[in-house]
Amino acid sequence: MSRVAGKMAATFCLLFVFLVLVAAENDTIVYDVTTLLSNINDTEEWEQEMTSLVTSPPTTTSTTTMTTTTTTMTTTTSTTMTTTTVVTTRLPRPTFVLPPRPHNSRWGPYFEDGPDPVNITATVGSTIRMDCKLGMLHDKTVSWLRRKTDSIQLLTVGRLAYSSDQRITLSFRYPSNWRLEILFVNRRDDGLYECQVATHPPLVKQVFLKVSAPEVKITDEARHEVTERYYKAGSVVQLTCKAVQVEAVGEDETMIWWRESEPLTKGVSINRTVAGSIASTLTIKHAQKRDSGNYTCSLGRQAFTSVLVHVLNVSIAGELPAAVHDGSSGTVTSRLFATWHLALSSLVVAHNMCR
Repeated sequence: MSRVAGKMAATFCLLFVFLVLVAAENDTIVYDVTTLLSNINDTEEWEQEMTSLVTSPPTTTSTTTMTTTTTTMTTTTSTTMTTTTVVTTRLPRPTFVLPPRPHNSRWGPYFEDGPDPVNITATVGSTIRMDCKLGMLHDKTVSWLRRKTDSIQLLTVGRLAYSSDQRITLSFRYPSNWRLEILFVNRRDDGLYECQVATHPPLVKQVFLKVSAPEVKITDEARHEVTERYYKAGSVVQLTCKAVQVEAVGEDETMIWWRESEPLTKGVSINRTVAGSIASTLTIKHAQKRDSGNYTCSLGRQAFTSVLVHVLNVSIAGELPAAVHDGSSGTVTSRLFATWHLALSSLVVAHNMCR
């Protein structure tokens, strides 16, 4: 009996130990499940928080790491969860600023140098160039014309010259300069020129050309300007030619006297007086009838003027002074003198016939 009782007691002890062990294991499992559920709840909260971050307006790129640790009586388990969220930042839309329309143009032709008038000064004999630079011309036609008081003269259309004056040409300069060129400018070229574009209404740029040239005049002994002069045979002819604004031509320009088409060197003196002027005096001593004719004073080829000289032979006494002025300078007009001289000559002829 004792042996059976001992075996039963040992069996009960083993059973008790087994139950204790089972109870301990059950407690651990319940603890682990409770902890896991708590962790799961924490994870859901974390995911909700992350979802709110993702749905909010993105500004940067970030990486979030979460670590969860579970501790039991028998073992320790560490769980690491890493979540990377890539956020794309939206860049602002580019903006384009268009340049201002030049000179109030509606994207049509316009003057690159502006539409304001231009003043140009040229010297006689030089070459003048008038620029007309155009932008966005497309298929429009460019013309140059000269505007006078009572008329308009067409000079060029496109690249063709319409003027009969061969000195005037259209010298196009790539890419957009419709340049008008005038060779050997003279005083007649002075005036208003216009560059026009065939739009509606026409685009117009004005160019005012001022031609500077010396002014030349001939004076007699009394410093009166003359164009015709009478002298008695044997008297002294003295004429002075004066040019002003000589700075308009080169310093090498020389003043020359001409009789008809022949240049004169004898009896001519030249003095440059003050800055910008030059004078020359023609002197003929004991003038004879053969000295009559047209005398011209020229400053190079830039400017000139003329005087008509008459040398008269008178054979009767007391009839003529040494010199008689013409209508522009003095005492007796050339027409009156010519009438008087004709009448006197008729009297001389009649006197000789009556002998």
